[in-house]
Amino acid sequence: MVLLPFFTSSYLSYSATIDQEVTKSYIASDYVTAANRLEQQIEEQKLRDSKAERVEYSSLYMNYLVLCHLYAWRLNKPDVALLKYQELNELRRSYKSASKFARAELLYIAEIYEAKNDYPRARENYEYLLKELADFGERENDDLSILISDDLIKFVKYQIDGLHLKAKTGKGDKPLLTKLKLSSQMTHQFFPFLALSLAPAAVYILSSNKSIDLVDRIKQSPPDLSSMIQNHALILATSASTVDESSEKAMEAYLSKYPESYYSLQLRYLFYNFYKESGQTQKAEKLKKDLEKIGRKRGMELIIGPDKRFSSPEKTWETYVNALAAGDIDLAMECYVSGRRGHGKIFGVLGRDKMKEIARSMGNIHKVKAGETTAEYMIIRKENGKEFSYDLRFHNIDGEWKMEEF
Repeated sequence: MVLLPFFTSSYLSYSATIDQEVTKSYIASDYVTAANRLEQQIEEQKLRDSKAERVEYSSLYMNYLVLCHLYAWRLNKPDVALLKYQELNELRRSYKSASKFARAELLYIAEIYEAKNDYPRARENYEYLLKELADFGERENDDLSILISDDLIKFVKYQIDGLHLKAKTGKGDKPLLTKLKLSSQMTHQFFPFLALSLAPAAVYILSSNKSIDLVDRIKQSPPDLSSMIQNHALILATSASTVDESSEKAMEAYLSKYPESYYSLQLRYLFYNFYKESGQTQKAEKLKKDLEKIGRKRGMELIIGPDKRFSSPEKTWETYVNALAAGDIDLAMECYVSGRRGHGKIFGVLGRDKMKEIARSMGNIHKVKAGETTAEYMIIRKENGKEFSYDLRFHNIDGEWKMEEF
């Protein structure tokens, strides 16, 4: 696993070793003292490392991320933050274990350049991260790592497309993220791990006994990505069991603060889903119209609810064969249960011509037995003039039928 250590172990290790002076200063909004103490702590860690004493790279890495966040968004010193990110990049080369961690700093470096209106350098760093995430996905077989990687890839593509809108460049070009399936699966199950790792300053808030109204916290937060991710996680936590007046107010404050962010789309969908299921039609329709408006603005199709292409095992199979015939690896992979990558790697090696040939050899699927959540089918495929039968299993996930690799 590559991404999992970054999204879980690194955060758990960091939370166990946080400096109480930094926590106290951060909670009191004394960001100068917090930054100075982090600088001191980083130098102490580097000194121990120079003496061949054991230093956890994850802890040092997280300290750098928090320090850079403070300089960029709390102390209004983005150029100092960029210098610190450069230090972190140089430090990474000296740690063998660093290769196991995703370079989240690229996201925040790009964000700073975007805030400085240096759009070419912003895009450059977003694209570096995009390539790295894609490489991780190709190397990994762990389902959770792949799911998180896939969601981050969509997030980074969304950022790049937003950059084009801001810079008014690439007019007429097709967006990188042309279709986005809004679903609660990733958000509910995995987002807390993702959020706490991408927003390490959250550990100071969570370790404090100080009670602050979530709406006030959102309003007082800077408009940066780390705060956006952190606040989204906090709203999910307050709305985990049910939606009440306080969580609705938090949702409204969030949408006002980050109106068209990637995670504002996910948040709108979650509340839309709740309103729809609870019969609050007017509220649900308002959120749906907001989502459709953002999708039109960005030239992106937002899929709300089950995708009709996967409405039955037969429809999923039809979509799959058509994707193979078109040489569309991404669509073909959408037909599988999330996290499955084996066929994707194979198709990438075989190329589009071979995919089309495989599509022509695929016959119809024949039902063996089916229930509400799983279904078993059989397929007969012709290879070199001979017929071979394969067992094929489908799973109903949130109203969509996805198949296992076969």
